[in-house]
Amino acid sequence: MEEDNSINLPEYVLLRTEEPQVSSDGHISTGQNLVYNIEIDHPLQKDSLELLQDYFIQKGEKDFVGINKIIVRTYLKGTAIHGTPYASLNLVAGKKETLINEEALNIEELSQEDSSDEKVKEVADPIVGKYFCNRTHDTYVFNSDKTGFFTIQGGGPSTFTWKCSGSNVTIEYEAFGEQKLKFDQRSETITEKSESFGVLVFNKQ
Repeated sequence: MEEDNSINLPEYVLLRTEEPQVSSDGHISTGQNLVYNIEIDHPLQKDSLELLQDYFIQKGEKDFVGINKIIVRTYLKGTAIHGTPYASLNLVAGKKETLINEEALNIEELSQEDSSDEKVKEVADPIVGKYFCNRTHDTYVFNSDKTGFFTIQGGGPSTFTWKCSGSNVTIEYEAFGEQKLKFDQRSETITEKSESFGVLVFNKQ
């Protein structure tokens, strides 16, 4: 009988699992990723963080035999909406790489300040929120103060400012310039025309 290692783990919440596609013969192609998104209450010491990450690696290798790439994104409480993990573990072909993002600590402080203040203003703009693309696993976040984040899977966030007129959304990156998107309030989706992937649809989370 296997020992349950989870009883010794730091406290966490599993936010979302992005599972790889498995073919009819049970084969997982090398391009497929398994992604665990988890949340913790506060920054952990290195050994506790590694214990938690190793638990999900073992779980992933057991649940998806033959998986080549496992990503464990660890968010501090209240920061997942910004798409900036506190720690990201990438396991590719047996090699582990862990990235600690200090910016997430700043976001956590801002999130705590927001939650401590009484929210007098209601969110008026329906576009405000987080949007996720099932095809590319990229994320858009639109904040009520007209700022936002775009996060490519496994990468850090790129900040932008935005404005919305009807279904037309214009976002402006400091480094990359302007980009046009479409917003469908009824279906709660953002549509992006990508040179590499064609039309991408981002669904509100």
